[in-house]
Amino acid sequence: MIVRLEPRIRDYAWGSRTALAELAGRPSPTESPEAEMWMGAHEASPCVVGHHDDRTTLDKLIAADPIGMLGETTVTQFQRRLPFLLKLLAPEQALSIQAHPSREEALTAPTGTYVDNWPKPEAWLTVTEFEMFAGTLAFDEIRSAAGELQCQRFGELIEAAAGSGVKQLLRSILQAEESVQRELTEEVVRACGDRRDHPHYEAIHRIAAQFPGDVGAAVLLTMRHHVVPANSYVFLPAGVLHAAVHGVTVEILANSDNVVRAGLTPKRIDITELLRIVDVHRPVVVEEPPSGVRVHSFPVDVPYFQLHQVNPGTQLEEVPGRNKPRIVLCIGGTITLDDGVEQIELGPAQSCFVPASVDHLHCSGDGTAYVATTGLVG
Repeated sequence: MIVRLEPRIRDYAWGSRTALAELAGRPSPTESPEAEMWMGAHEASPCVVGHHDDRTTLDKLIAADPIGMLGETTVTQFQRRLPFLLKLLAPEQALSIQAHPSREEALTAPTGTYVDNWPKPEAWLTVTEFEMFAGTLAFDEIRSAAGELQCQRFGELIEAAAGSGVKQLLRSILQAEESVQRELTEEVVRACGDRRDHPHYEAIHRIAAQFPGDVGAAVLLTMRHHVVPANSYVFLPAGVLHAAVHGVTVEILANSDNVVRAGLTPKRIDITELLRIVDVHRPVVVEEPPSGVRVHSFPVDVPYFQLHQVNPGTQLEEVPGRNKPRIVLCIGGTITLDDGVEQIELGPAQSCFVPASVDHLHCSGDGTAYVATTGLVG
């Protein structure tokens, strides 16, 4: 039984009032910002399923028949919970600079650090051109940028951290006294404003105007700036600093709310935990799927999720993820799903949940299907 999902719209202030509505063919601009569209069984906002008097939520549907909904392997591995969450993300303004813990880090953190004990790796598959900061620059690249901008105060911190590296530089920025942070931030923002011909520096200056006085502007100078084309895949492992800035992307992540922030936020920055989990060495790789391929599975090295893209056209294509729980999202055009018993048509930005008990599933249509499932082998 394939189940249509009623996604949950999250109206965070940084969201667009047009992007998701236009993607779904709804009137825009919307009354409230639409930052994220959630498709899944997350406890904070599970999707509604069913019709009329027979409505429930996806988490309750799974709890009533975990083996049928998730499959025995997923139930055993993930304690009867759907291990992934699928989203559409539509920032109009920058999100906070953040990193997420691994499973071991979430389990060993001091009590109260996180809201759950699960990791939160993520992957993005962009729908439009997408701007972001992701990953940290090498130490010499940061030194070169500060020299190019003639940031004397920032340069002093760099030289003081020269024997220890990027993590020590982040420590120096985030643990500095408030007056030093203010001086540092003003210096970086002013210097970047004089070099708006450079995409990295222009982005820092623009984002700093959204967060006046926030030390995150200085942190952004240590990070790698990306503007990636539509249909680009970015995997963000646990520990990697990142901040989404602008555009629309499909996001798949482990089903967790655990986050540690490093700037561009009025919320608390847990410096000790950030420095414990941040990975300043792991590169962020941007991948574009090969052209002309109808079905492409994006590589991932975590068991919680995997994302597939299907462009079936008039041909009937098998949907990846057999014997696993799946969420299928349609972007552009329409997709018809056929499990041999029934057919369900999905329009733009519509989605459904496919239980693990559905054996064979095929699709056709002029839309693109984004298929989320677990990363478990077999």
